[in-house]
Amino acid sequence: MPFKSDRIKYGLPHQSYPQETVCQCVESLKETIHIDREPVAITLLFTEEDYNNYPVEEIKHKMAYCQMVKTAAVSGKAIKCRLEHHTCDGATTALALEPSTERIESGQEYFSYQLYSSVATARRHREAIRSLHRMPVTTYGVAIVPLKDCVKTPDVIIMICNPYQAMRVVQGYTYYTGKKPAVDLGGMQAMCSELTVSPYLTGEINVSVFCPSTRMLCKWEESDMAIAIPYEKLEMVTEGVEATVPNY
Repeated sequence: MPFKSDRIKYGLPHQSYPQETVCQCVESLKETIHIDREPVAITLLFTEEDYNNYPVEEIKHKMAYCQMVKTAAVSGKAIKCRLEHHTCDGATTALALEPSTERIESGQEYFSYQLYSSVATARRHREAIRSLHRMPVTTYGVAIVPLKDCVKTPDVIIMICNPYQAMRVVQGYTYYTGKKPAVDLGGMQAMCSELTVSPYLTGEINVSVFCPSTRMLCKWEESDMAIAIPYEKLEMVTEGVEATVPNY
C-alpha cells in the first residue's frame, strides 16, 4: 500500500453519493426493461461503528440472507443484519460473518445434499464457490436496502428479473465494454456467492439462475432469476440498456 503522510495526497477527494443519479438509473431500468421488483443495494460493513452508523433499522428476527434480499426487493424493506440474524451458513461464510468448518470445506456437507456424485466432486464445487471467509477479514454486518432508498455508496446491486430482462442488462454491459461476462454460475449459493460475493470481488456483472435453497425458501417463480451489478458499473450498464432498446 502507498506510504501515508500528511505531506502526500493521492487522487481526488471522494465524491458524495449521487443519490439522484442512482434513482434516475432505477427509474430508467423500470421504464426500459420493466423490472417489477426493486433493485437491492448490498453493503458490507466491517466495523461495529460503521454498522451502528448505517441509517437503517436492524432486523428483528432470523431468516436466510436470500429471504432478506427478497424482502427488500418485493416489500421495499431496508434492514441491516449481523451473524446472529442469519439461518443459513452458506451466506454467513460467503459474506465472512463467520469462519467455515472442516465439514463444509471437505465437501462432506455439500455431498450430504445428494447433489454430487462423490465427496471429491462436492469438494471441487465447494472450492469453486467464491466466498469471503477465505480472506483475512471479518464482516461485522450487512446492509440490504432497496436501491431507490439507499443514501450511502453500496457495493453490489441485485436485480430480480426474468431471462429477457437479464439479456437486456447483459446487452447494456457489452454495449460499452465489448466483453462477454465471465459468468460464475453453479446452481449453489446463488444469492450470497453468485450474486453478492462474485461481483464484489471481480467488479463485473454476474448472472444467476438461483439455487435449490433460495428457490425453496423464497418461493421464486420458475421464470425468476437475477443479475448483479457492481455499484461502480450501474450508470454505465443503465446507459447501455437505454442505448440498445430493440425496435420490434
